[in-house]
Amino acid sequence: MLLKKLIKTSSKKIGAIKISGIASDSRKVKRGDLFFALKGKKFDGNKFANIAVNLGAKVIITSSKIKLKNKKLPIIKIKNVKKTLEKVCSIFYKQKPKNIIAVTGTNGKSSVADFFHQILSLNKIKVASIGTLGVKINKKIKKSNLTSPDIISMHKELYKLKKSRIENVIIEASSHGLQQGRLNKIDFKTGVFTNFSQDHLDYHKNMKNYLNAKLILFSQLLKKNRNIVSDENIKEFNILKKIAINKNLKISSINKAMINNFNPNDKLIGVFQKKNLLMAMAIAHLSGLSKNMINKSLKKIKNVNGRLELIRTLSNKSKIFIDYAHTPDALNSVLQSLKDFYKKDISIV
Repeated sequence: MLLKKLIKTSSKKIGAIKISGIASDSRKVKRGDLFFALKGKKFDGNKFANIAVNLGAKVIITSSKIKLKNKKLPIIKIKNVKKTLEKVCSIFYKQKPKNIIAVTGTNGKSSVADFFHQILSLNKIKVASIGTLGVKINKKIKKSNLTSPDIISMHKELYKLKKSRIENVIIEASSHGLQQGRLNKIDFKTGVFTNFSQDHLDYHKNMKNYLNAKLILFSQLLKKNRNIVSDENIKEFNILKKIAINKNLKISSINKAMINNFNPNDKLIGVFQKKNLLMAMAIAHLSGLSKNMINKSLKKIKNVNGRLELIRTLSNKSKIFIDYAHTPDALNSVLQSLKDFYKKDISIV
């Protein structure tokens, strides 16, 4: 793609440079790339500009004065490099799946995403999920170290999924990813808020900052007439309702009555599992699946790996479960669910 289609340039000659990729990490630069020298909390991309040039970068975007060993290489100085990168990503990787969903919350993101993935797969509909485990397409997983990949990787991945004719994608949206803008300039059809409790205070410092980071999905990223799915029994639901009214968003919710009357699968233990599955069902319905299509798949839904997963039954009939609960609220939910279901003593390792 010509540089002038991505960014305003000072000359026709520079605008006619052909760009073959985008990079903000000098280690990932390939020949023909447009390199964005971002200033972060830990690293300053300007210090790695010459490395990017050596690896084949054609143009450098920066907000600072930098000296390149190759003095002929164009440097474009811009006030806000991060915002420019977001815009360029949306243009360079313009083609994306029609139905992109983001799910955020302290707990349950992976389960909601996995249940949604299973419902569509069981109905033979192409679907992908991006999150904790990486990128999952049907049963194949490409591993990743981040819940939400960097903005370039995210846009590129969505572009590749579109090219593979996958129109339904669900993304786990972490508070870090939302606050750092890794999901910016993506047109989400639905945003899901599972729940909210203590976590990540080492990064966000207090609960108010943490909640505001989660709410970016709804207050900033969702466009008019898009959808919100949440649990009307959580206190944050009132905040979501206000956002929905102010932004003209449609809001769907699950409630206690639905949870109490819902027993679709005896493999899933616990109220929180029912909540996660109900949210996944709501998203599937918003994605165009009929209630009949959704209901016929429920008996075949499998437990999510590491989420209250029964891994062994001992000779004395004691059961061993594994769960990835890492917050006080999540651990409490797991223990309460086991206590309610089995009425027995629980030992924790």
